[in-house]
Amino acid sequence: MERMNQAGNGDDRLDALFAEYREAFPDPEASADFTPKLWQKIEARRVETTWVFRRLAQICVAATVALTLLISTVLMPSADTSEAFYTGTYVDVLAADHAEDLTQVMPVGALVGDSQ
Repeated sequence: MERMNQAGNGDDRLDALFAEYREAFPDPEASADFTPKLWQKIEARRVETTWVFRRLAQICVAATVALTLLISTVLMPSADTSEAFYTGTYVDVLAADHAEDLTQVMPVGALVGDSQ
């Protein structure tokens, strides 16, 4: 029996809480402009959110373009532009790069094909 009294007391407190809530937040007046105004608020919030991402994307694209231009102006002119680089085969380029190493290991005559 005592539990039923406590449950009844809890129901009364819950009803009082709901009554206070209804007083604090009354139902909005239903008018012809209710739905259009609600959608205007939703659209305004959506546009505000997408604006942030659009601005972030613009900043990233601008930074990428600037970095690409910097790399192309600084690094590209310093690349090896020798004629052998463009016309030679892979073996020719390696031989040109390591010609000093080959002369140190083998005598010059061995490279030319002299049999002395």
